[in-house]
Amino acid sequence: MIETKQLQYLVVCAELQSFSRAADVLYTTQPNISKTIRSLEAELGFSLFERKNRGTCLTKRGKHVYEYACKVLDHINQLAASAKIDAEEELLVACNPSSWMAVCFTAFYKEHQEQDASFHIITASTEDVIKRCADGRSDVGFVHVMEEQMLPFQYRLERNHLRFVELKKVRAMLYFGRQNPLGQKASVKEIPMEKVRLVQCYEDEFTLDHYWDIFRARQGGSLDAQVAVITNSDYVMNELLQHTDLGNISGAYLGAEERSQKYPGFSLYEEESVVFGYIVRKEESLGELAGQYIEFVKARLS
Repeated sequence: MIETKQLQYLVVCAELQSFSRAADVLYTTQPNISKTIRSLEAELGFSLFERKNRGTCLTKRGKHVYEYACKVLDHINQLAASAKIDAEEELLVACNPSSWMAVCFTAFYKEHQEQDASFHIITASTEDVIKRCADGRSDVGFVHVMEEQMLPFQYRLERNHLRFVELKKVRAMLYFGRQNPLGQKASVKEIPMEKVRLVQCYEDEFTLDHYWDIFRARQGGSLDAQVAVITNSDYVMNELLQHTDLGNISGAYLGAEERSQKYPGFSLYEEESVVFGYIVRKEESLGELAGQYIEFVKARLS
């Protein structure tokens, strides 16, 4: 029977292309590495590695086994991560990077901190939020999605046995930091787009920087704003908006507290075209704490 240790040794050896370096990383000896790999090859009935001038490389069949081993180890890690810790309940939340969600989650925790519970919140791209909800690492995922992207988004959810609940529609906005003179313009029509430089979230199929592509298409494709920085950190985003001339395209603010302290923004087009909501698994009941958090988020929307 194939053991987890054999797969772990295989993966590390394949990635380092050296049994001796793999031994250092795995805190064991090279003879033990070689013995473990030989036992796996005996179990499978074919060779996994071959020696070349630059080190030890996977055979053709070894590459296929390596891919399977990576998947198996990933699933094992996910199972370990989902094991319950010493608490009556867990709140497992994933969301797009959002200062508003950070404030919201903190306020919810303050109200429930005396409960015998564990609270987890992870910020990620929409694609990763979908994956986390699908494999059980998160119970609920909060995302922004453009209406133009809803068809492929819903298709992705269906494939992963997930459903999306819409909470609010907002407009796509172009924001500037308070130090940027472009933020003092009266409307987006007065902004020289060739002078706009943007900081945006990292890219996946559903990230909000695709607003710009849609806006350009609606304006005849003649706009030449440059994406200068890509980040997955809301903290980095805010620092850049505060201290540089960069702008950002995202959804309109979700709550009054954001509007009172954030940046001047310009609606890219009139209709509300950005959908904010949450992802959950189909035909699976949420825990009490997750249900309470969803209701808490709803109450803070304005």
